[in-house]
Amino acid sequence: MARIAIIGAGNLGQAMAGHLALEGHDVSIFNRTAARIDEIKKRGGIQVEGVVQGLAKLEMASPNIADVLPGRTLVVVTVPASSHRAVIQECAPYLEDGMAVVLHPGHTFGAFDVFTALEEMGVHKDLTFGEIQTSLLTSRLTGPGKVTVSAIKNALPISVFPSDHGFDRIEVLFDTYPSSIRAPNVLKTSLDNLNAPVHVPVTLLNLGPIDRADEFLYYWDGFTPAVSKLVEAVDAERCTLARKLGVTPITISEFFDTAYPTEGEEVWQKVRSNEAYREITAPKSVNTRLIFEDLPTGLVAFSSLGRHLGVATPLCDSLIQVANTIFNTDFAVEGRTVERMGLSGLDAAGIQEFAKTGKR
Repeated sequence: MARIAIIGAGNLGQAMAGHLALEGHDVSIFNRTAARIDEIKKRGGIQVEGVVQGLAKLEMASPNIADVLPGRTLVVVTVPASSHRAVIQECAPYLEDGMAVVLHPGHTFGAFDVFTALEEMGVHKDLTFGEIQTSLLTSRLTGPGKVTVSAIKNALPISVFPSDHGFDRIEVLFDTYPSSIRAPNVLKTSLDNLNAPVHVPVTLLNLGPIDRADEFLYYWDGFTPAVSKLVEAVDAERCTLARKLGVTPITISEFFDTAYPTEGEEVWQKVRSNEAYREITAPKSVNTRLIFEDLPTGLVAFSSLGRHLGVATPLCDSLIQVANTIFNTDFAVEGRTVERMGLSGLDAAGIQEFAKTGKR
């Protein structure tokens, strides 16, 4: 039995907390909004349905982080990636030597982000940081304290930072999700962030119906053959950048071949035959995390690192500018830039060494 804290009680947080508790682990959960915690308490746990089923009883559910973190050996952060830095700063007083903090998912350079945030705070503890490439569980909240898990992904990479130690601290994840893969370092999980090259183009090219709050299936209706062309081209820029840093990337087409049972040769066919996506509806507002999370923690990171290493990313750059115009903002200001990650003095070899040792 592991002592695990889940940070965030959204779709993924409740799904993972419920699954791990049903597997017999001692699980606590934190959420800033007390209403989500109250819902779990009223139900007596988290009701999990779908490919995982049962009423999962938790050791602790609280809107106070001080109730949830002490004594835990594994902390799984499931909040939007744009909140990683703020969350780790809130967790900082309660982090203990020997803990593993896993970002689920890490998006791009999440481990570097939280490491640098703690470094700036003067926090130097024996911590292992982990990243999961994307969400292990495809899930949706279906009621108060109730979540449906429609799929558990296969062959999903999980990494640790620094990569020269720490997998033993997250062994429970491989016990629970045995088809997961030990990635060589966080560069692999970060540069295989597929949410950004999928969500940003698909959302921007479907912004009209989203702005009208039309009812449609995000993947099955929104991921058309024409949209797929742009997604694959953006994905190609990501793959070129990954290779520059010594990472053999998984393409979006290869990902769907390994993560889900799908049909067809074309990417759009694989996406639109994925039963786990059948019920996923489009957002009802343009102010969606599919932009406000995946762009600053994905495309901004690709673009910034590309400029730093001399890798052209014209489509990433263009999509950022389009979004800046539509949303009247500058996503790079709070985004994951080379400077923000503490990578500005490092070349490709230096970044690889940093990923391995945690030393610049």
